[in-house]
Parts: sequence; C-alpha cells; structure tokens
Amino acid sequence: MTTIVIDTRSSEAKKMVEFLRSTKYAKIVEDKTPNEETLEAINEVQEGNLNSYKSAKDLISSLNKKASV
Repeated sequence: MTTIVIDTRSSEAKKMVEFLRSTKYAKIVEDKTPNEETLEAINEVQEGNLNSYKSAKDLISSLNKKASV
C-alpha cells in the first residue's frame, strides 16, 4: 500500500482526486481533522469562554476597539 497526500486547494489537485476516485484501484480517505486554530476555538466554547453581544452594532463596536480603529 502507498499513501499519497494531495493538497486539494488547487484545481489541478482537485482534478487528480476526482480521477483517482474514478478508478477501481484507488481509495480516497479524507482527513477530517480540524486545524490547531479550530481546535483552540472548540476548546474555548466547551470551557464557556464566549463573548455575547446585544446587537450587531455592539459587536462591531467591540471589534473596532480591539483593532484600535
């Protein structure tokens, strides 16, 4: 067995994956592991570290303060 990792961000790579799917000798196993930033966000939510806002205007105001705008 051989493992090939294909970065599917380019159109050529996507075409290659589709070609391999059309064959009977290749099996596509997609990695559904979230990246580090997503895992950190999930942990924050599970720990209850959330921000809530009464309106979209309050959210934008908070973002502008953080960005020093």
